[in-house]
Amino acid sequence: MELRNKKVVVIGFGKSGQAAARLLLVKGAQVIVSESRKREELPPAYLSSMEVTGVVFETGGHRKETLEKADLIVVSPGVPQEVYLPALKKGIPVIGELELAYQCLGPEAKEIMVSLTGTNGKTTTTAMISELFKYSGYKVFTGANYGIPLSELVLSFERVDRIVLEVSSFQLETIKKFSSKLALLLNITPDHLERYTSLEEYAYFKYRIFENQSERDYALLPLGEPFYEKYRSLIKAKRYFFSEKKFKEAKAYLEEEASEIVLNLDEEERYSLSKFKLLGWHNRMNLLSALLTGRLMGASREACIKLIEEFKGFSHRLEYVGSFGGVTFINDSKATNVDATLQALRGIPGSLILILGGRHKGASYAPLIPLIQEKVRVLILMGEARFIMKEELSGYVETYLAEDLVQALAISFQVAKPGDIVLLSPACSSFDQFRDYQERGEVFKELVREYAPKYLKENPMKEIYH
Repeated sequence: MELRNKKVVVIGFGKSGQAAARLLLVKGAQVIVSESRKREELPPAYLSSMEVTGVVFETGGHRKETLEKADLIVVSPGVPQEVYLPALKKGIPVIGELELAYQCLGPEAKEIMVSLTGTNGKTTTTAMISELFKYSGYKVFTGANYGIPLSELVLSFERVDRIVLEVSSFQLETIKKFSSKLALLLNITPDHLERYTSLEEYAYFKYRIFENQSERDYALLPLGEPFYEKYRSLIKAKRYFFSEKKFKEAKAYLEEEASEIVLNLDEEERYSLSKFKLLGWHNRMNLLSALLTGRLMGASREACIKLIEEFKGFSHRLEYVGSFGGVTFINDSKATNVDATLQALRGIPGSLILILGGRHKGASYAPLIPLIQEKVRVLILMGEARFIMKEELSGYVETYLAEDLVQALAISFQVAKPGDIVLLSPACSSFDQFRDYQERGEVFKELVREYAPKYLKENPMKEIYH
């Protein structure tokens, strides 16, 4: 990509915008940052260091005349298309930071690159794949939606053996040439319907992960994925299907009762799950897709066994917080959509006090009803979405409404009995009351650890992984 002396507008100055601006400077571009936030809201150190190098900042909104005079626009994930639509209509190219970095890396990077997307499980599976390669002796870069922009790899000038990228639908909206040797689609369930016109449109952007692959590449996806027939024409790569059960078409599947993972590549490989620490059927499926990915891209069988035995997952994903008076508290704040909460409910046995709520994202909560009836003793609905949730979910089990997380936990302390599990798995975003799901999860843990001992006698239990 020839960028020298090009006028490039970077929309948004978060992590990806900052990395894109730095990369563009290295490539000799004239950089203008267009940011909706006011100047005083931006990180001052970054602001001053960028301005010294010649970056121009336009804050407090996006100026149409600036966008329409650009040679190229680099947009941050999640910026609404209406912001840059006038420029698109004038034929000005619009790409994301992911596409910018990919084109700067060069075509050889594709041969060592794994990209994955899906509604749920992306981050856990990304980490699993990355660890597999590290256990196999490879030097690995892990990034994109995972937390480190791909531009950082370009700027580092480091040579790596494998590149593992978690990719969101927002990032896939603006790809042009982006492709990887192996692309993995984990699942598609309703999410971000406040942004997309339909579930079909959301699924289309997910399927774009396969769009630029060739016949020499690998495309991995669930057997029977509901949108496969609609978008299969986007897939030119060799297809590898995985499944929860044994089917002839599946190259990877879970053996009966999920006790083993079976891979059918050049020969059959079996991996026992007896030492796997993560709760939930969905985590076994994440592991299955990670092992299939790893083996296709050169990970060793020994690394697969080590991953199964040692991987412990992340905070805010079915995370054990503590047990007090026989009542266990689990933090699943990362469950920001209905399907993620469904997976949590499937993976946890016992009598549940379920805390749901936050900011509504457009999807129906009705799919939760069967598992609420089966497993939930008390339902607590909190935040902005509580009244919408009440319309769909009340009347099945004992239900309470709470304004916020503090009130929700206070109610849980009052109604909890020994043997109960208090599960925070909101099925909503956190943006009604928190900066992100991490902050929501941390507040939950702090409140539990501070107040649960005062209301419930401490009764420690064996550590549970998520």
